[in-house]
Amino acid sequence: MSSKPPHPEALIGLGQVSGAQGLQGAVKVRADAEAATTDPEVFAALGEVWIGGRGYEVLQAGRHKNQVLLWLEGVDTRSRAEELAGLEVLGDRRRFPPLPPGEYYWFQVLGLPVVNAADGVWLGHLDHIISTPGHDVYVVRQGEREILLPAVEDVIVEINLEAGMIRVLPPEGLLETYAD
Repeated sequence: MSSKPPHPEALIGLGQVSGAQGLQGAVKVRADAEAATTDPEVFAALGEVWIGGRGYEVLQAGRHKNQVLLWLEGVDTRSRAEELAGLEVLGDRRRFPPLPPGEYYWFQVLGLPVVNAADGVWLGHLDHIISTPGHDVYVVRQGEREILLPAVEDVIVEINLEAGMIRVLPPEGLLETYAD
């Protein structure tokens, strides 16, 4: 177990402990794709997670049905795993493995300002993402107004994490649909 927690701003929610699996202390995590990931390999690559204010080294990660299983150092009995039930699982955003070019974790893009690439007009901030079988949909919010943008290459022109912005080319007529 780790003794020095990362800065609270570096921690990101990965999900919630839903219970124990088996007798050897495996922890079931209802992973939160909206914040980070549901991929057990990413949990393993983080090397450490924070639960209830304590750091735990990730010894192994796997999948059980629609949940992530974690084997954590110091959690080697079912009763110890059950003690963690209901607690949030956090990870250090700086430890996430890099993704291929053009791919992003949702936590990296949520909240970024969205600008129309055609005229530079600010459309709002990326409020949340709707996952669909075909492609994600970006929900851009400006006050009470929401704009739904398909997260496809022709529409999402650029995501620039260094500049902290997203440039888009909405399909013709889309913005007029959302006009007040």
